[in-house]
Amino acid sequence: MSIWNLFSLAGGLSVFLYGMMQMNKHLTSIAGSRMKSIMLTLTKSPLRGYLTGLGITIVNQSSSATTVLEAALVGAGLMTFGQSVSVTLGAELGSTFLPQLVAFPSITKFASLFIFIGFCMLLLAKTKRNRHIAMTILTFGLLFLGMDMMSDSLRPLRSYEPFLDLMKGIEHPLTGMLIGIVFTMIIQSSGATTGITIAMALAGAITLEQAVPINLGAAIGTCITAVLGSLTLNWEAKRSAYIHIMFQLIGSIWVLILLFIPYQGERLYIWFIRWFTLHFLATEDPARQIAMGFTFMPLINHIILFPNLKFFIALFNRIVPERELPKPFGPKYISESLIKQSIDLSIMMTRKEILYSADFVNQMIMEMKDAFRSKQSEALDRISSLDSKVDKLHKTIIPFLAHLSQEELTVQQSELCIRFMHIQNEIESIGDVIDKNIRVLAIKKIEKNLIFSENGFHELEHLIYKIKYNFEHVISALKDDNLESAKSIIASFTGDEEERYKELHIERLYNGQVESIATSSVHLDLITYFSQINGHIVYIAQRIIEGEKTQTKRTSSKDSQRR
Repeated sequence: MSIWNLFSLAGGLSVFLYGMMQMNKHLTSIAGSRMKSIMLTLTKSPLRGYLTGLGITIVNQSSSATTVLEAALVGAGLMTFGQSVSVTLGAELGSTFLPQLVAFPSITKFASLFIFIGFCMLLLAKTKRNRHIAMTILTFGLLFLGMDMMSDSLRPLRSYEPFLDLMKGIEHPLTGMLIGIVFTMIIQSSGATTGITIAMALAGAITLEQAVPINLGAAIGTCITAVLGSLTLNWEAKRSAYIHIMFQLIGSIWVLILLFIPYQGERLYIWFIRWFTLHFLATEDPARQIAMGFTFMPLINHIILFPNLKFFIALFNRIVPERELPKPFGPKYISESLIKQSIDLSIMMTRKEILYSADFVNQMIMEMKDAFRSKQSEALDRISSLDSKVDKLHKTIIPFLAHLSQEELTVQQSELCIRFMHIQNEIESIGDVIDKNIRVLAIKKIEKNLIFSENGFHELEHLIYKIKYNFEHVISALKDDNLESAKSIIASFTGDEEERYKELHIERLYNGQVESIATSSVHLDLITYFSQINGHIVYIAQRIIEGEKTQTKRTSSKDSQRR
């Protein structure tokens, strides 16, 4: 094997891993904003949770990414530990999809075509979504190009005696398993490890007996990503990552047992894989056998685990006991049964629930400043988690008010229901602007390493402070029915300050200030979104004033009738 083969191998491995990472990134960007809501909606039963984990992992091509997202949702109290278990199992099977795909020997020959199509689409793409789709296709081609490069560079190893002697030792299950664990902990992707063994199989440099133990170790090694992702989360989130390790270890034990049982001159598991691919897939291709061996690992495990899931969860709870079990996040003050008890109490509790929702939006406003001051993504993750809570409360408050409005209400009670609906919609809209628009700009700033000019940053900080001040005062006005506080917010909002800051930024552009030129689109969009948030705040204030005016008129009319 020449030095050029080593160069080609290193380059092919780099292209393969880069293609896999970038494909994951762009696939997640296309569907990632929906993954969170999909996981929250479709995990109500073990089967649905399993299919959800399977489907999401097929899309994002990373069981680790699915498990990290799931741990974050458990940590935020949006999903229970019990719901997360079946998602974890589904993710384990979903991670075997890509190796099945790359095991088709001829598909790597289409690498150049995928790269060409993806590049052409990228040149023509006008929207961010279309660019992500184009990059997904392009990186899909890079993945196969890397496979082809590795396969070609490894062909000389078929007759290289030192390598063949080394590979004989890997045939022992425990040795190969250890190599798979260490390598996968480094690259943090079991799919990538299996892809590399398939590339070696295509080159004729590895056998099924050698690949299976490596891939068995890869299934355990991939757990490290979920564990690292849960380190900053609460105990329940950590448990949802740790049970992933337990499931993979249990699955590995079953496969190891099958690997140590001799049958017809070879190991039972190896014989079964060869028998299955020959009789059901009509092939003896080593790459396909390796892919099937990787898929059958979780399948065998799940056939054993699923009927006995309660037992294994109980066993896990003894090994890693629960601490203080957080309740799934949800409404704090309202419930459907409350309506039957008292209409007035229901309305009073609805106001408290809206204020509870507003507390999370207020926290999101505070996180905005950190999101633009820091180059880290922690504040962005907190914003996303807070918005999930606001959305969940919104989906409870609005139906509750709709149900309440169907009861026999007085005119005043009916008006309060309508007013609270409008106010809650505005609060939820503020959360959406921060999460769906401003957070995206913060991501753009971090990814492109943009730096605001000193004056520009102070102006943006002032606008955030103004939003925080206005929001806190309008919520205080809602809490205390403070008409004067609501009026002061409306009087203070003219939009002049935002326009003045836009002019100052354009003046800096005109003067050629480098930072202002680089950050211009982000800067101006931020000012627009800040103005939009203030518009929602003013609307809430107007609703408070209109409600109080209506009540005052009604009281005056009754007094005049008495006279």
